[in-house]
Amino acid sequence: MNQKIQVLETSALKPELGIDRKQLIPKMIAELSGHGIQVFYLDGREISSKAEFLSQAAKAMHFPVYFGANWDAFDECIIDLEWCPAQGYILIYDRPDVFATSDPEQWKIALDILQSAVEYWRGQNIPMDVFLLH
Repeated sequence: MNQKIQVLETSALKPELGIDRKQLIPKMIAELSGHGIQVFYLDGREISSKAEFLSQAAKAMHFPVYFGANWDAFDECIIDLEWCPAQGYILIYDRPDVFATSDPEQWKIALDILQSAVEYWRGQNIPMDVFLLH
């Protein structure tokens, strides 16, 4: 796994510690958003195909209506984001294992595009991080 896309093991969030996944994510989003960071949340529990990934990503990232629902269009939109100006970007992808398991070949393409986007934005001196929550 490339170092720039971070995998967070949420199994460490044990109920006895008072940390609940359903409470943690909204708190993270609120906190980061308050600092000029645009946070996108992608719920991967229902994503098991390329089409579902592209559809859900487009909704989560507020892609324009002209989004073409293919990998090239996803690549173009994720490095544009002019409709969501921010000091930085974070994509939280919860349960990517569903897509990765059901369609590993398409998952690899998605990861490559996400990695390219992280590198692109860093080249623009705008931070972008992708967190994969397992």
